[in-house]
Order: sequence, then structure tokens, then C-alpha cells
Amino acid sequence: SRRVLLLQGHQPSWHEELSLAPGTAPLCHNLTAYLRDEADFKDKLSPVALSLRLALPREAAGLVLYGDTLVQAQVGGTQGRAGDIAPVPRVGSSP
Repeated sequence: SRRVLLLQGHQPSWHEELSLAPGTAPLCHNLTAYLRDEADFKDKLSPVALSLRLALPREAAGLVLYGDTLVQAQVGGTQGRAGDIAPVPRVGSSP
């Protein structure tokens, strides 16, 4: 979504190669997203959508990705109310 940016890098997307190896401890990575200023958008009633997808590189022999590999969250349009709360999707993966 153009209305959501990630705190790390202030970009709408994140891409990083994770080094996973069989038998190692689970790896965790937190991503924090925020809504851009509503003055930047003409349409303030459209839902705000955020999605996250995980994938293993093709050459990752012996690794299996399990669980939710695609998480999507959506909230109603921003109205500037103090009570608006966006859901926090949490995804976990380990080798």
C-alpha cells in the first residue's frame, strides 16, 4: 500500500536475504510499519492494506518453510480518531 511505510528505510517494501541453516536456532526479525500523513492522500476512506510474504531462495537445499507464508491485514480508512488501531501481523519461520 502506498499509505504504509516500513520504519526501517521508510519504504513500502523490505527485501533481505536471511541466512538459514538446518539445526540452527529460529531466526526472528521484527518489521514496524506506520501510516503516512493523511494530508498526502486524497482518498482517506479507502482501507489501508498491508501484506507480508516469505519465501526461501531456490538454492536453499534441505530447508522447508512452514506455517503462514502470506499474511495480510486491512483496516478501514483513516479518520484521525485516537481509537483507530491497526492489527499487527506476526509471522514466524524456522529451518
